[in-house]
This record gives sequence, structure tokens and C-alpha cells, in this order.
Amino acid sequence: MAFVVLDLVIWEVMQLVKMTHQEWAAEAVRRFGPNAKDWKFICPVCGYVQSMRDFETQTDLSLEEIERVIGFSCIGRWMEHLDESAEKSCFERDRGVAGGPCNYAGGGLFKLNPMRIEKDDEVHQLFAFAEVTLQELPSVV
Repeated sequence: MAFVVLDLVIWEVMQLVKMTHQEWAAEAVRRFGPNAKDWKFICPVCGYVQSMRDFETQTDLSLEEIERVIGFSCIGRWMEHLDESAEKSCFERDRGVAGGPCNYAGGGLFKLNPMRIEKDDEVHQLFAFAEVTLQELPSVV
């Protein structure tokens, strides 16, 4: 019971975003286009921006595995080629100083993922969408 109350307090204090899966997907398409591989998420701990394309090129995960962890775990958790001594723990050493990636995952005790997405009577906590930069906007010329 205490964890349920704590979870509710965290959601209220952090003013987290709640939406249906359909609303969430529509917002992703509005921001990044219809190809889900182009959708970008930002780790709530280190600030590292990541997409499915990044997971494909920088990890050994299968597409099915990527679909399960994208927007829920920072890509640093899955980058096995990183030197372990250089790995950034999400709650230790120079957290976020160089912009990540770190090893944060949203399923532990500290659920910092700011989006609460409801789908099929289940709630999924996800990273926020990254902001689109001017360089990423489509050219109109």
C-alpha cells in the first residue's frame, strides 16, 4: 500500500503526462513522422536522446527486443561494447554531465519516466519525447 501511495504522490508532484496509446502515437507522428524508427525519446536521468535507429546501430538487440525497451530503458544499458569502467550509472558518478547514455531503466524502485500511457487496461511508463530541433525540421524549399 505504501508503494501505491508513494507512486501517486510522485505522479502528482512531478506533473506527469497521462494519455492513451492512440493519443501518444498521434503525438509521435505529429512530431517525428509516421516511421516509428524516427521517433526520439529522452532519458529522464541523463538527458540522452535516442531512437529505434540508434538501438539498431549501437546495440545487439533484435527489433522485437528494441520495441520492448525503447522509451523505457536508456540505450546505455544495452551498449555492451562500452568499457564497463566508463559506464555511467544513473545514480552515481557524473550523472548526465556528458549527456549520457546511462544504465537507467524505468521498472525499478525509482520510476522516473514522465509519461503514463494507457493501452488495453494496462499502464506503461515511458520516456518523454525529445524536442525536435531546427536541423531536423523538413525543408519547405
